[in-house]
Amino acid sequence: MKESITIRNVGPLKDIVIDDITSLTVFIGQSGSGKSMIMKIIVLMRYIFKRICIRSFLKNAGISRSPFKISIETLLRDDLKIHLSKNSAEIIYTVQFENGETYSLVFKENKLTTPGSISNEAIYLSKEAWISETRNIIPAWLTNPANAKGSLGFYFHETLSDFTEATKHIKHLKLNFLEAQLDIEDRNGIPRYMFTIPEKHDPIELRHASSGIQTSAPLALITKYFAEAFSFKEAKRRSILSYLYDSDQLTEFHPSIELSEVPTVANIYVEEPELSLDPSSQVRMLDYLVNIAFNTATNNLTLMMATHSPYLVNALNLIINRPAGQPGLPPERVSVFKVFKGHLINLKSTANNRYTVIETADLTEPMEAILNDYIRLTGE
Repeated sequence: MKESITIRNVGPLKDIVIDDITSLTVFIGQSGSGKSMIMKIIVLMRYIFKRICIRSFLKNAGISRSPFKISIETLLRDDLKIHLSKNSAEIIYTVQFENGETYSLVFKENKLTTPGSISNEAIYLSKEAWISETRNIIPAWLTNPANAKGSLGFYFHETLSDFTEATKHIKHLKLNFLEAQLDIEDRNGIPRYMFTIPEKHDPIELRHASSGIQTSAPLALITKYFAEAFSFKEAKRRSILSYLYDSDQLTEFHPSIELSEVPTVANIYVEEPELSLDPSSQVRMLDYLVNIAFNTATNNLTLMMATHSPYLVNALNLIINRPAGQPGLPPERVSVFKVFKGHLINLKSTANNRYTVIETADLTEPMEAILNDYIRLTGE
């Protein structure tokens, strides 16, 4: 399966084109450049396509009445409500399969055009998991949710929901990039989130740990959950079989493809994975996430990140050029884009027609500018 997307005139995004959304996709750019907005739009399009897949699966199995109607207005969250209300906004999301089948979602002039149905050969189910930049609030929020005032928006609460669900399945998690461990203890039915650095200090509650730990622990736990513990079988049961049972349509259900045979993928989106971590820890964390998502995962995963960190981007050069047998990811499964003035600059290139590299020279311009100013001021 190959995915592509075009985004025009949405907020700061003027003309964004990605011909092939790879397994690991990273966006880097200035604050407000639109990195997270690209991810939010991709989440939206993938979610709509999933609903079309479910509707098509039911229709192909003889179920004409389906609750999975497509209304983009009811799916818009937070800032997308504003930016997609403009008539100039345009999105084209296309999925192409190996057998040549191609399906597109087109949003233009405030209208969404979708395929009427999808063949069984092209149906797949996805799970979209958003890990918000406000995840550092989770430890304190869970400690005393009664005192948490108001809402922090749709994306934070999606992250919170996934974290809470993950703690039901994963009770012990090694955070190798911090040489630490996260343990979820049950005390009289109340979970406690304990953080430990072996041989350095006794366990402390996660809410009392450093800011870097409070942001990276939820990220690691949620990724681990979707890589190994999330049950697509249960998700299929909830989304399809429960509906058939509740609507008394099980006798009409005659699928030509078994539900267990429908392919699945969990797509994880991370805002600022580097939050509050020193450069060395950022690099180790990236290795940790790639290993969980692509080398040891039992579920099919993709990762998409919006970052400000040149360290993370530069570290990808190690990941994509490791020899076979070492934990990494082939270059063709990795994309890195700089978001600049509403457009994308592809930072991946081939050096000497031999090695694939992520070009990071222009990401060091602020450091060079500081050095030049220092030389000008000191004459040295």
